[in-house]
Amino acid sequence: MVIKSFEPEIIRQSTRLFRGRESYFWKRKIFKDVEPYDCVSDHDSHAGGQGFHFLIVFDPNRFLVMGPEGVDEIIGHLSQWDPENELIFSIEGTPFFAVSSGLLKKLGINLKEDKELAVKLRNNENVRLIHLTKDKGSEVLEVEKDLKPIENAVIDYQIKSLTANGVIIEDLGHFFIEGMVPIGTGTRISSGVVIKGDSRIGKDVHLYPHCYIENSIISDNCIVLPGSIIRDSVLEEQVQIGPYTHLRNGALVKKGAKMGNFVEMKKSVLGEGSKSMHLTYIGDAKVGKNVNIGAGTITCNYDGVRKHQTIIEDGVFIGSGTELVAPVVIGKNSYVGAGSTITEQVPGDALAVARQKQRNLLEWVTRKRRKKVCKP
Repeated sequence: MVIKSFEPEIIRQSTRLFRGRESYFWKRKIFKDVEPYDCVSDHDSHAGGQGFHFLIVFDPNRFLVMGPEGVDEIIGHLSQWDPENELIFSIEGTPFFAVSSGLLKKLGINLKEDKELAVKLRNNENVRLIHLTKDKGSEVLEVEKDLKPIENAVIDYQIKSLTANGVIIEDLGHFFIEGMVPIGTGTRISSGVVIKGDSRIGKDVHLYPHCYIENSIISDNCIVLPGSIIRDSVLEEQVQIGPYTHLRNGALVKKGAKMGNFVEMKKSVLGEGSKSMHLTYIGDAKVGKNVNIGAGTITCNYDGVRKHQTIIEDGVFIGSGTELVAPVVIGKNSYVGAGSTITEQVPGDALAVARQKQRNLLEWVTRKRRKKVCKP
């Protein structure tokens, strides 16, 4: 027996989101993955209801939670269908009903064109109720009355799908994944991880607690340490970021690169094997291979009117506390001394130091303290 699940456009009106998707998204997903249902492809459901034996139509305002035993019972009822009676089956208390292809043909219903399908089927007088036995593992929940159990059902479905693909979820009750994000085998998702939008996670990735990922690609063997934020960005293979790294607006971290504590990168590229480990802002910059960016470095990319680009070529060493005033180019294999403010191009293999000469005023503190003591 072939059974086709179908939800007409006219009834897709649920506005309540469950894990970032409307209820019909999850109803179709869950029914598709239930083993007893042998679904056919969409092109088989052509005019006149041919291409399947039974059509299941969902009620958009309700949600079904059902175990395998309950599904087996429904299949049993449908297998006893008397084709001469051409009845519509409605499982009492459930958010769907079933109709035979023969009855659709008799009613002259075209699945692709008829926008009143749900109304016609609901108002048909040949509806027969089926009562499921309570010990068959079936449970039905209404969206308007009880949202939490439905959310739990969606989470259970996500967990089942992910773990079947070899994903490890450390805390089953504390994660948020919007829809069904592709996640590779061996990836570990820790407590409090949030994944939204058009994101993809590769194989053997470790997402540590409280990471936020949105519209981003995390490639194989990456490590995202706690509290990191990745939005509209890409991590290539074997990248490590965090804790508390912030990537946004098209950031690209290339293979084997590392970014550490409180480093922010926006609309920039960090080259293969490069490092920026502490308290740094990289904005509108192109950083080459094997570059070391010291703590407290800032690319000064905005002049109040326009954004300007900083280019750091391969093998550069940037000392801590450096300000790179864009537009500026730091040449290949050059060094920039700590505490420098760089406003001009640094040639390759050069050492650039741009800071005022230190002055030590001897016994200045002693004189200052004497003035305070002598004050009347």
